[in-house]
Amino acid sequence: MSFRIISWFLIVFGCFYGIGSTPLLDNNEGMYASIARDMLDNGNFIIPHLAGVPYLEKPPMLYWLMAASMSLFGRNEWAVHLVPALAFFITAFSLQRFTRKTTGNDTLGLFAALMLISSLPMLVFGRQILCDMIMTCFFSIAMFSFFTWQQNSNKRYLHLFYGSLALAALSKGLTTCILAGGIIGSFYLWERKPSWHHLKFLSPLGIGLFLLIAAPWHIAATLQNEDFAWFYFVNEHWLRFINQREPHDYHTGAWWYYLPKILFYLIPWTLFLLIFTRNTKPSHCSYPSLARFLWSWFLFCLVFFSIAGSKANYYMIVGMPPLVMLITLYLKPFMDKGDRVTRSLTSGAFVCLFIMVWLMYHLCTNTSTELLATCQEISWIHIAVGAVYCLIAIVLSWRLPQHWLAPLLGSHLLLMLPLLIASVESFGEKLSQKEMAEYVQAGDSEAVAMYQEFEDISAFAFYVKKPLLIVDSQSADLLYGQKKLASQPATSSMFLSLDEWAKRKPAVPMVVLKKNLYAAMDRLRDLKVDLQHVCIIKRLGRVAVINMCEHGH
Repeated sequence: MSFRIISWFLIVFGCFYGIGSTPLLDNNEGMYASIARDMLDNGNFIIPHLAGVPYLEKPPMLYWLMAASMSLFGRNEWAVHLVPALAFFITAFSLQRFTRKTTGNDTLGLFAALMLISSLPMLVFGRQILCDMIMTCFFSIAMFSFFTWQQNSNKRYLHLFYGSLALAALSKGLTTCILAGGIIGSFYLWERKPSWHHLKFLSPLGIGLFLLIAAPWHIAATLQNEDFAWFYFVNEHWLRFINQREPHDYHTGAWWYYLPKILFYLIPWTLFLLIFTRNTKPSHCSYPSLARFLWSWFLFCLVFFSIAGSKANYYMIVGMPPLVMLITLYLKPFMDKGDRVTRSLTSGAFVCLFIMVWLMYHLCTNTSTELLATCQEISWIHIAVGAVYCLIAIVLSWRLPQHWLAPLLGSHLLLMLPLLIASVESFGEKLSQKEMAEYVQAGDSEAVAMYQEFEDISAFAFYVKKPLLIVDSQSADLLYGQKKLASQPATSSMFLSLDEWAKRKPAVPMVVLKKNLYAAMDRLRDLKVDLQHVCIIKRLGRVAVINMCEHGH
């Protein structure tokens, strides 16, 4: 079986294997999938709605794509997970094609694509329902198109750049335009291009194409919602960047927050970063202009997100395509000479994998009884096979031709991806509320309530098919919608106080995080509610369901 066939098999396997096997996870996955489902239900594809109220924090591309997928394949996990998985695959495919086109070397392209796909954290991010993977897909195509136009002056690529950048803006916001401008400006300064060359880049037709794609939704949203312009452009872009955004429900960190994250993103390829210690100057690379462009891309993203007030683990994935391609370019001279550097780094990567296997064993035998039982059920055979696999692979890394080293290291997907999926399935009741939603859905209540923390159990909102009520809401994501409904007193509100829930007729079950259960009971007691009439109907994972009834238990 040829090198190309095995490489593409691993890429496809990494992107699509098991995408329908895991439930939607709480927080981002449950929220975003619920928004897409609500688009299909209410027919409003302009203003996204979460749990029935406006949600203005993100542009609509992810929701549009998931809504389209659900309309074709049904409202299920496979349909919604297909969207990020497909974006992940297109990113890898575009990276492979661009690398092959700019270097004339198909092996280097497959090496870079395999490195991106088989990095374990990227594998997780690439298959999760996040706006960032969709943005990374379109933004990568835009950047690849720009450099291709830069080299051959074919205006089709310049227009493709503007069109793809518009789609990226509809995926994550206008931050993508700042990133593109900063990257291209930095590249031009590094290349010392004359100023007239900048004017060629500012194509009127390209700018018109960008506006034709990106502007209509922004205009329609502004016309449909009077608060959109301030909330989206000011609060979500500028105030988030300077750490003044309200509500302050995002993570912050030091300027060096992403530096260790870069090491983490590349596992098990992290040791390959050592190649830059041998030679860091683009002029010493076989493709100096390409290297300067990729460095501009990666470093500008790193600086931009490092100085931004808002930080998240996955923001820097947009900088990973240029980084893995840089590693590939700097490896090429050593591979061409048959140097031992690539083999040593590959062997070191398998040693790291072996250490990870040992740490898994250590975790399983030195932790809680519940986790130990889960590991014994799922992971023992994986641990044993993984140890043998790593030892055999270390031997093969010194015997196989060098162009086989990428698929050899990428082959860990065959072991690690099923293990990852099995782990998520085993902890499903702790990571997702699918099972609890199915239990509540089977009941005869006309509606269902969620207590306080919507985000922490948001997958429940996707799976349950009954009207939702939010009791004593502390949700930052629903805050704008809650205020919007409060300003319209004639509208019946889905937001209730705990006292209103207790007095509601007919009674509806309420999902409560176990950590909040006793506090909720204490508050009901303070409200003079007889706790003998509060039933704890079911406990499952992190949540419980309570309801008002004749006799408590």
